[in-house]
Amino acid sequence: MAEEMLTLDDLAKLKRQREEEKSRLSYQAYLDNLKILIGEKNPKIYSTVNSPKSNNDKQFVCIKEPVEFIALFSSCNGQDECKTLFQQLLDNRDLRVIDQVIDASGATSGLWFNTTNNGINLRPGLKNEEWSGPTTITLGDDAVHSLVAGRTGSGKSVFLNSVIFSLLAEYSPWELDLYLADFKKVEFSRYLSKCNVPHIKAVAATSEIRYVLSLLNYLAGCMVARQNFFALIGQQKLSEVREKYQIVLPRVLFIVDEFQQLFLEATGKEEIQITDLLTSITKLGRATGFHLMFASQEMSGTMSQSAFANFKARFALACDPEVSSRILGNPGASKLDKKGMVLANIGAGKEDTNQLFKVPFVSEEYFYTYLQDITDCGEKVKYDSVHKFYQEDSIKSMDELEDVLAAIKDVRTDYLAKNSSLFDIVTLGEAVVFNYKKYDYETVFLERGVRKNIGVFSPVVDDTVYICKLLAENFKNSPRANGYKHHIIVRNDLFMKKMDLAQELNVPNSEIHHSIGFLDEIVGTFGRRSREASLINRYQQYASLKEFAYDAFCLRAKHFDDLSDEQKDILPDLSDEEKEVLQELSEYYTNKSIEDIPAVQGTILHNYDIDKSYFRIINMLYEKEANGRSLVDLFDASIFWIIGTEMVGKFPREMETVLTDAMNYNMLFVLVASNIDFNDFYMCSKACDYLFVTGNNESYYNKLKLPFTKKSENSISVDFAISSSATQRSFKKFKFDLQEVIVPEIDFDSILS
Repeated sequence: MAEEMLTLDDLAKLKRQREEEKSRLSYQAYLDNLKILIGEKNPKIYSTVNSPKSNNDKQFVCIKEPVEFIALFSSCNGQDECKTLFQQLLDNRDLRVIDQVIDASGATSGLWFNTTNNGINLRPGLKNEEWSGPTTITLGDDAVHSLVAGRTGSGKSVFLNSVIFSLLAEYSPWELDLYLADFKKVEFSRYLSKCNVPHIKAVAATSEIRYVLSLLNYLAGCMVARQNFFALIGQQKLSEVREKYQIVLPRVLFIVDEFQQLFLEATGKEEIQITDLLTSITKLGRATGFHLMFASQEMSGTMSQSAFANFKARFALACDPEVSSRILGNPGASKLDKKGMVLANIGAGKEDTNQLFKVPFVSEEYFYTYLQDITDCGEKVKYDSVHKFYQEDSIKSMDELEDVLAAIKDVRTDYLAKNSSLFDIVTLGEAVVFNYKKYDYETVFLERGVRKNIGVFSPVVDDTVYICKLLAENFKNSPRANGYKHHIIVRNDLFMKKMDLAQELNVPNSEIHHSIGFLDEIVGTFGRRSREASLINRYQQYASLKEFAYDAFCLRAKHFDDLSDEQKDILPDLSDEEKEVLQELSEYYTNKSIEDIPAVQGTILHNYDIDKSYFRIINMLYEKEANGRSLVDLFDASIFWIIGTEMVGKFPREMETVLTDAMNYNMLFVLVASNIDFNDFYMCSKACDYLFVTGNNESYYNKLKLPFTKKSENSISVDFAISSSATQRSFKKFKFDLQEVIVPEIDFDSILS
C-alpha cells in the first residue's frame, strides 16, 4: 500500500501542533522546579512559605469541624469554663473533638512544605514565563476570595487543574480541605473517580442545583460554627486558635467551575438562597478560613456588585474586553494571544498592575499518576478522610438496595418493635443533598395516623413504575413482610406491562382487581375494623367479660360488610334463635378474666362446632390487654396499591373517610397516578402525607404544593415530601430495567411487496 501523502496544509498544521506542544509547560517540570527552589530556600518565593508547626510531641493534632462538637460547650458559663473544657478535651484526646493525630516525622517526598495558618497560596504558573518565578497569589486576610474567567478554549480547565495540583503539592490534607463543583460534570469528576485524594472532601459533578446549594449551606453552617466556637474560647481568627492550642483546623477552599450556571439554572427562590449563602461566606470567610474560587466564561447575571467586590483575587485568560474589564478592572486579557497564559490582578484594577503567568499543562497520562502519588502520601502518614463523590449521572444497581436492606434489618426490626406508631421504615436512595456522612441514604419512617398514605404522582409512567419497585423492594425485605397482605387495583395496563407488580410482591390472582367494585369491599373492610376497634376500646365500660363477649359474638354474626351506604350505621337484628346461641356461648365467660380467654375458647371449641372467626374480637382483646399489643397491630397489615388512580373515575363517597383514617386500622394505600387532572385528585393527594414526584413539569409540583427545581429531562432524581412536617428531600434512583413494551404494527412492506 502506498504511503499516504501529506498536503502542504497538513504539514503546516502538524508543524503548528509540534510547536504548540513544545511551547507547553508540563506540570511535572513545573513541580520539579518548584521543589528545587523550595529546597534551596530561594528568596524570590520562600517568603510565602512557612513550615508546618507540630506540637511539642512532634504531632499534628487535627480537630473536627466545630459544628460537630460545639454542643459540648452549651452548659459552660463564660469563656473561662469554655477554655478549660476545650483544653481538657484536647489533653484527653477526646474523640468527640479530635479527628486524628498525625506523626510529623512522616516522609512526604518534598511535598506538603507549607502551612495554611495565614492563608492559601494559589500558584498560577511561572510569572513572566521565568523558571525562577513560580510565585503566588495568596488568599488570606487581604484577598479572601477569587474569580477566574476565560472564553471557551482559553485554557480555563487547564488553569484550574494546575492550581489544584499545586495546592495538593504544597499543603498536607490536614491543612486544606477542598470542595469541588463542576456544572459540566466532566473535569472535576476525575479527581475522585479513581483515587481517594486526601485533600478533596467532596466533588459535585452535577447540574443539580439543589446539591450544590446544599453543599454551600453545609459550608456556611461550618463557618458559622467556627465563628461561634472561636468566640466561646476568646479567639477571633483561625490562626490565633491554631497557635494558642497547637492544633490544626484546615482552611477550606470551595472551587466552582461554570459558576454562572448556578444562577442561570436556579429558580427564583433558589437564587435568593444562593445569594444569602454567598453573602454570609464572603463576609465571615476571612476570620474563619473559608475561601471561594468561582470560574466561568463570564460573570454577568450572577452576584450583586457588592458581593462581587469581595472577590479580590482575579484571574483572566483570553476573553472579550468587556469580560476582562469586569474581572481585572482593565481589558488586558483581551490582548492575550498565546495559549496557556493568564493575567492576575489583586485589586488595583489598572492594567500596569496585571501579573502575567504561564500556566503549567497537566497531561492526561500524568493526571492520574500524580493523584495516585498524592493519595499514596496520605496513606503513608495514615491520614484518613471521608470523600463524597456526587455524580449526577451515575446510578447504583437495585442489588445494592437489597444489600443495604439486609444490613439494616436488625436495626429496622428494633425500631419497629419499640415504636407501635410506625408502620414500616423505607430506604429510598442516595441523597441529592450534601452531608458529610460516608453513607447518605434517605429513609422515611412511615407513621400511623391521619392521612398517612403514599402518593406517587409523575407525568412519566416509567418513574411511577420505578418508585413502586422501590417501595416493593422495601416491603418484601421488611421484618414485617410475612404479615403484609397486598391488594392491587389495576387501572393502568401500561404500568403493569412495564413491571408486573403482582409478580414483584408475589400477590395471588385473587388479590389483583381490575374493577373499581373492589373499592366497595375496601370500604366494608374499613367499616368492620373501625367497629371492632370501637368495641374493644369500650371494654372498660362493660360490667363483665361475659357481656363484652356477647356483643363481640353479635358483631361477628351481623355481617356488616354487606351493608349499603344508608344502612352502614344500622346493624340488622339477629333472630331470637341466633341470640340464644350467642348468649349460651357468652355464658362460658361468666366470672372469667382476660387471662382466661384462651382456655375458655378451647372449651367452647371442644363443645361446639363453631367457626374460629367468632372469637376474633375476643382474642384481639386478649392480645391487647394481656400481651400489651397496640390495637392497630391486631389488624392484618393490608397494603392497597391503586395503579392508575386517575382512571378510577368517581371514588365511592366513603373513600375519603377510609383514606383519612386507614393507617389507624393498619391499612396503607399507595395511590399511583400519571395524570393529576382528575376529579378526585384533591381528595387523593390530601390523603397522602408521603408524596413522590418526578419530572420537569412545574404544574405537578405547584398542585402538590412542593418546591420546584429545574433539572435535566432525563434526571435520575426523585423528589419526596412529608406534608405534615413540611419536609422535602430528593434522592437518586437505583438502576432497574423495565420490561420493554413493544407496540404492535403491520409490516406492509413484507405483505404488499
